[in-house]
Amino acid sequence: MAEILDALSVTESPLLEVACESLLRDYLDIVQQGEKLSKFQDHVGQLVSFFRSLDLLVLQNGRTWPLENLARPLVEHSLPAIKSMDSPSLIELLLVLVEIFGPAPLLLKNSEKNDDKSYVEPYLNLFNTDFVPWCLDGKYSTCSSKIDLLLALIQEECFFDQWCLIIKYTGAKQKRVVENKTSHTNDQFELLTLILQKVRERIASGKLKNLQRSGSLPEHWRHDLLDSVAVSVFCDLPATDSHVHFLCAALGGSSQDDQICFLSAEAVCKIRGSILKSLASVLIASTFEWTKSSHFLLLPVEHEHFKILGEQSLSANFEMAQFAFQVFERSLFALRIHDEESVFSHILAALFIIEWECSMALTLAEESDLKGHKEETNTEALRCNSSDDHLDEAVHLKAKLAEHIHVFRQSLIPSFWNDLHSGTLNRLVNILAQSVRYAVFDTIDLPIDRTAVLCSEWVVDMLRLICLDHIKLQSFYDILLSEGEYWPLWVKPLQNGHASVKIQHEPVTTDNPELKHQRFIAFVDKLVLNLSFGEVILAPASSFSRAWVAAEMICTWKWKGGSAFSSFLPSLLQYMKTEPCLDVSFVSLLLDTLLEGALMHESSDWALFNAWHLSYSEIEKIQDRYLRALVALLFTTYTKESILRESDAHVLFEHLLSNLFIGSTVNRKCLRTLPFVMSTIIKPLTEKMRSNEASSCSDLLGKSMLSWLDEATSCLSSSPREAAQQDIEDWMQVVLSCFLVKITGGSRKLVVQFEREISDAETSLLLTLFSRYQTFYASADPSLSSRETMLSKTVELLGVKLTAVMVGYCWTKLGENDWCFVFRILQKWIESSVLLVEEMTDSINDAVVNQTSTEDILEKLQLIACTMEDLTFTFAESALVTLCRLNCVDNLHETDNSQNLQLIRSGEYAESNDKMMENILRLFLASGVSEAIAGSCSAEASSIVASSRVDYLHFWELVASFIIDASPQIRRSALDSMKLWGLTKESVSGLYSILFSSQPISHLQFAAYSLLMSEPLCQLSLVKGSSLGETPLSSQESDMGQSIESIPDSEKALYLRDELSALIEMPTSDLAKTDLIARERVNVFVAWALVLSHLQLLPLSSTTREKVLQYVQDKISPDILDCIFQHIPLRTAAPSGKKKDVELVPEAKAAAKASNDTIVTCSLLPYVESLWPVGVLQMASLAGSLYGMMIRLLPSYVRTWFTSLRDRSLSYSIESFTRTWCSPPLLLDEFSQVKDSVYADETFTVSVNRSAYEIIATYKKEETGIDLVIRLPSSYPLRHVDVECMRSLGISEVKCRKWLLSLTSFVRNQNGAIAEAIRTWKSNFDKEFEGVEECPICYSILHTSNHSLPRLACKTCKHKFHGACLYKWFSTSNKSTCPLCQTPF
Repeated sequence: MAEILDALSVTESPLLEVACESLLRDYLDIVQQGEKLSKFQDHVGQLVSFFRSLDLLVLQNGRTWPLENLARPLVEHSLPAIKSMDSPSLIELLLVLVEIFGPAPLLLKNSEKNDDKSYVEPYLNLFNTDFVPWCLDGKYSTCSSKIDLLLALIQEECFFDQWCLIIKYTGAKQKRVVENKTSHTNDQFELLTLILQKVRERIASGKLKNLQRSGSLPEHWRHDLLDSVAVSVFCDLPATDSHVHFLCAALGGSSQDDQICFLSAEAVCKIRGSILKSLASVLIASTFEWTKSSHFLLLPVEHEHFKILGEQSLSANFEMAQFAFQVFERSLFALRIHDEESVFSHILAALFIIEWECSMALTLAEESDLKGHKEETNTEALRCNSSDDHLDEAVHLKAKLAEHIHVFRQSLIPSFWNDLHSGTLNRLVNILAQSVRYAVFDTIDLPIDRTAVLCSEWVVDMLRLICLDHIKLQSFYDILLSEGEYWPLWVKPLQNGHASVKIQHEPVTTDNPELKHQRFIAFVDKLVLNLSFGEVILAPASSFSRAWVAAEMICTWKWKGGSAFSSFLPSLLQYMKTEPCLDVSFVSLLLDTLLEGALMHESSDWALFNAWHLSYSEIEKIQDRYLRALVALLFTTYTKESILRESDAHVLFEHLLSNLFIGSTVNRKCLRTLPFVMSTIIKPLTEKMRSNEASSCSDLLGKSMLSWLDEATSCLSSSPREAAQQDIEDWMQVVLSCFLVKITGGSRKLVVQFEREISDAETSLLLTLFSRYQTFYASADPSLSSRETMLSKTVELLGVKLTAVMVGYCWTKLGENDWCFVFRILQKWIESSVLLVEEMTDSINDAVVNQTSTEDILEKLQLIACTMEDLTFTFAESALVTLCRLNCVDNLHETDNSQNLQLIRSGEYAESNDKMMENILRLFLASGVSEAIAGSCSAEASSIVASSRVDYLHFWELVASFIIDASPQIRRSALDSMKLWGLTKESVSGLYSILFSSQPISHLQFAAYSLLMSEPLCQLSLVKGSSLGETPLSSQESDMGQSIESIPDSEKALYLRDELSALIEMPTSDLAKTDLIARERVNVFVAWALVLSHLQLLPLSSTTREKVLQYVQDKISPDILDCIFQHIPLRTAAPSGKKKDVELVPEAKAAAKASNDTIVTCSLLPYVESLWPVGVLQMASLAGSLYGMMIRLLPSYVRTWFTSLRDRSLSYSIESFTRTWCSPPLLLDEFSQVKDSVYADETFTVSVNRSAYEIIATYKKEETGIDLVIRLPSSYPLRHVDVECMRSLGISEVKCRKWLLSLTSFVRNQNGAIAEAIRTWKSNFDKEFEGVEECPICYSILHTSNHSLPRLACKTCKHKFHGACLYKWFSTSNKSTCPLCQTPF
């Protein structure tokens, strides 16, 4: 059609006009009919296609007839109809016509002929009156198309005027109510958003063909009114999604490539400021004080704004923040332009802070929720309330906002942070560092340790996200750890990076958990644990720049959730191990800093510092924090781990020497600090001297020690009245710190070791010093030894320590006078400690006997415990160390020193030694009796006494080491002394109190266990009512009479000691619920170990043994084995027997080895000894050993439990474990016992077939005989033993069956060896042939359990019964009549 019409136009024929008029009528008819016309959209589509073909074929050749004859008349006549119908198809047609013919030529006649632009004014008028209102009003379905049309109508010549008209119209447009609210676009922001999005698309794609000069760039579309509307959005609340979309459309920047922004730089800056203020408004609504400080960092001059926002509702603040965040998130890259300004960095910081504040609020809500649950007593209310009910509105709003922020932050790739301006990044990390500090210092709603963990997690997350380079990272730490009002307190940094000691003039109690300093210390500790010591403290770029932080941490020593020795020093240690090239300057500066602080204060007496048991708990007793920190650092890195370089120790030593004298005057502070340092460094420093590696430092050390010995000796040259006591103390402390004693060993035996070899010169000077001290001590004025003079006690204590050093280092050089002095000193202080403990026991006994109330006795016990004299135990501890060394010397077999050894072993000294051993045992027993007496009142009273021992732990460990080796004679003598004392509790009760103490000390527990199992105490420790020299249970046994009253005492009555029965009779259901290493469980297992060990020691023929076995069988549930196997985790498997057993886990391996060893050795002692300190593996070993001893001594008891198991898989696993680890040694032992047993009767023989697990018993009597075979299962004793008759001679079938059942009963019911069961069965037959009548109740002559004869006869029918059978008959029948004749018994 287009080609035909174009051809007609060339011929100047009237046919063109006729054809165009015809087409125009048809087209107008289509437009007029509109949607009523069938296939209306298809017809309009054909129109569009027609005009596009005209554009391609005709118009591009300069033809004007399509515009004049078709397009313009069509628009002129159809525009009102198009506007009224608002049809998308017709709007598209109009848009195509505008694009093809141009807006002005299409809408105005002769506009293309006017070069003077006179058409502009009428065109603008037409645009403003006809098109702007129509395109910006109406249906939502056509809004997009009309805006496309509106943009197409913009002429380059009047671009700015047209754009201004559009902006003004949308600005003046108000919302109006329409019938269908969802089908109309009435919001000016939605319209502007749509317009700006379409403009953006056209600019980005280059489709603005009608705008080549004006309108082709984003800045052409910027307008003051648009800026004003965009800036005013933050005041138009409540904000809606349309506000967000509008601002994002105006700003752009949704991606790195989107750089099209329609707002001016000034407007963008204002929007950034509004976003920051809106985000910061959330912090105002927070209940945390630190957020107010962070808000001031973000908006330092917005005081009035702060007040206004603070008055707004909570929801309004969060609505503003949510709106601002959405704008920032979607226009991030546009807002980042000119990011060197501070606002952008502040916005980023605000996002971090908001999320941090939310995490803290949620944590606080959880803490409150948990507390509320704990306090809630109405369980129904608990069931109805969900966890969300405990969170208030603020937490919900915060959580929602913070979740969005978190997702946004995590989406930012590293390149985003790397591309930020350096100033922006610096400001960001500065604000974040300061905010973290505020949070740490000012948070009081959460516990200190919880705050520390939370804030450290913030830092770790922030650093992981931002990925700062090394310089910026260290700059961040410098700000984070910078000096402030509350931090640091003890060490402060100087400007050059070095540290100096900060003098604290006023006392500050840093142990107060509420101090802000404590909060920051806990935070730094967690930060080091979460990151690394090297990153946070060492600062590799400037290796010593933060050594002051390390010094501050160690000086603080303890904080909530950690301490220097539990967390910080291990972090330092780990770093030093992994980084062997640690810069020397850091370590040396740290040591120098702490030493400088230590030298500013005069330390306490080293004599009271237990350097022989150096540990963190002992170091903690040092009062001066700088000295404590220095010793702890040296102990950790030099003494304990030996990773500190010797050069550092040498430098420290030289530093000390350089400060020891000020001119010719002794620096007293340095002199008193010196022994503490020498105690920790002397051993490593002297190693080179021992290996003969000469060096300037080793020479200096040797000369120094000799000069110190000279000084100490010279101080003792004067008489006690003239001597300077302070000088004696100080110089002797220095000397003794160079001759250390090390005490090692486990719960069974402590060993005294001497740390180094000394030179002949040192030996000579030590002997001189010791001699001078003896003279000084002997001539001392009585005032020097009085208890009121603390100074004299210190000198005397140093003398006791000197005595130990002499015995340790120079015992071969001591003379008789020296040994006399040694033994006199030891006796004095050991007896003093015994006297002190016995006085305490007397006081406790009196307090309990004369108590008026529970509160009264507790108060008295507290007073007694607090008034114990500390120094007496300190003296006695040094004396015990000396005695321990003497015992080691006494055991030597040296020929070179035979004279000294003979002197030590001579009668007088041997008697002294035995007396001291008895005193030590009395001291031990008295302490236990004290706890037993207090325990008779209450558990709390017992705990008070037990706690008094914990305060002198090392002393009591030494006491325990002597107890184990005490001879039976010494034990008996000590017991007799305790018995004569007449206390309300006896010695065995005291031992049980120590063994099952509420404040357990492992050395004492093992010592108590050993005593209870040794002579003569083992006679007293099992059965109630036993006494020394009396056969156990003899008091419970009496001649059997014929009356029923004699039955309980003779046959059934047995009472274990209350301490044992209370534990082994504990309900297993309660015990099974306890933790695997709970104290209750440990005590029960130890009690079982005692009972089983006693059973093992008792003779097989012992009546006590039989009664204890019967007691266990009758009164104690075998379910204790359930608890035992809780410690032996066996992987269950199907009982197919085909698959190889699964490998045992470590606990099961330990139990398997223990059970096997116990069966072989018949001893539980090794596993009781190795129990402490209690751990999972130790308990597994003890459980295994108990199981091994049980199946050896109590096979029937164990079998009863095993056959009751209902879990088939578990029973298979236990049987497999037993068959593999326990049965082989047990069967071997059973066969050996049978083979070695001597049955003193030629009528009875026994043979063993080990390969077939068989025992053949042959009994021959006169003309009769029987051969019985006992077959033992491979999983013995879990499965029953089978007995079979192989041959019988001259015996009726009834009697043969009776004998067979009799042997089966004895073998299966025997709690003991098979050999013993066979022996009992044989005795039963012998009695039958002798004419002894069987018991009518059990049909056996010998009772199957206690092996007694039927002795209780009925006076009427004369039948005799076993006492146990008769008692059981009376108990079950509820009658006291004869089972046969029914006559009252």
